Amino acid sequence: MKKVLLALSPLLLCANITSAVGSRIAYIDAFATARGNAYTATADSASAVFYNPAGLTQLAGTEVQGGVYAFSAEHTYKVGPFEFETDDSFEPLPSFFAAHKFEDQPFAIGFGSYAPFALGVDWGQDAPFSDLGYKSQLYYLKSHLVVAWQVTDTLSIGFGPSFDYGDIELHTTGPLGTFEGDDHTFGFSFGILWQPNEHHSFGLNYQHATELEFDGKQKNFSIGPATTSGSAEAKLDFPESIILGYSWRPNEKWNIEFNIDWTNWDKVDDLVISNDFFSAAVPLNWESAFFYELGATRFFEGGWHASAGITYTENAIPSEEFSPLVPDANRTFLNFGIGRDYENLSWQVTYQFSVDTERQLSSQPGDPSFPINGEYDLESQSIAASLSYRF
Repeated sequence: MKKVLLALSPLLLCANITSAVGSRIAYIDAFATARGNAYTATADSASAVFYNPAGLTQLAGTEVQGGVYAFSAEHTYKVGPFEFETDDSFEPLPSFFAAHKFEDQPFAIGFGSYAPFALGVDWGQDAPFSDLGYKSQLYYLKSHLVVAWQVTDTLSIGFGPSFDYGDIELHTTGPLGTFEGDDHTFGFSFGILWQPNEHHSFGLNYQHATELEFDGKQKNFSIGPATTSGSAEAKLDFPESIILGYSWRPNEKWNIEFNIDWTNWDKVDDLVISNDFFSAAVPLNWESAFFYELGATRFFEGGWHASAGITYTENAIPSEEFSPLVPDANRTFLNFGIGRDYENLSWQVTYQFSVDTERQLSSQPGDPSFPINGEYDLESQSIAASLSYRF
């Protein structure tokens, strides 16, 4: 029976945990989200801790910011006369940032707590592939401390370490049962901001890759004709990302920016789960992919501003690695938002939705015993809000 489990394990894991891997959350700040996330070359708020820590040198005094990005994603799978859907409830992801620029000094510091990765996928136990995996939940919290230095009048750099915590749940109705575990690790980021004049700004942000070895418990997995529970662990890599941005400000009323965002999904290689009875390694073979982000903000009298942006994301999962729980596809996101700045207070609200999200799988070249051919579609929408106070 052990050999049977080892043969099934890669398939079960691929159907379940891979949905946790493909879960990078690039949208943290409501203002940046409204601009299609084109913010790396602007980064002039406390959320620069995430978007580009070098931008903290633009602040004056102290700024505290709280926000939430709530997303709803409904996946639909159609094959013949049958149709299946995932739960489309909103999943809120809060964030907090605090930063201080030292008076008459070229230095700034910042702290942020946010979720760069997250997942909430639930097809329900009645899904046709529930024995392979029907539910995955991932919570990844990063606590990030950075320092920024204005090297010259036009050039700033920023960098800092992070303490990362992750918690994961994987559910199947099949031989692997369920797994729950958590772990922590350390990461770091680095940023550059170059502003040769008031009309042009260039930014770079690097987020380092991390690895988590989730320690926890596996319940109701099969050993021979019986089921049992026991300690287990799952090893998972999270990719690094590099973002390049250019901001053009023709006058004080406009800020137009374009970003190229690269995620090294090639970093996500083998995925391993182990318990006292068996261990399995799953080759994922995902491909690195780009985000293309374009956004603009129009500033009005009275502190009002309106933003709009578009984001195009490349599919990172080739057909031979496709999973119903990761129906990845080339996608386009449209974003709109408004906000207002007061003397010490500012707020922002943003709405985002996806278009062109269908993917047709007609010749899955993997295991023929796992027929997942059909049409996959995603309807997603997000609401983001933030509130900042400066003193």
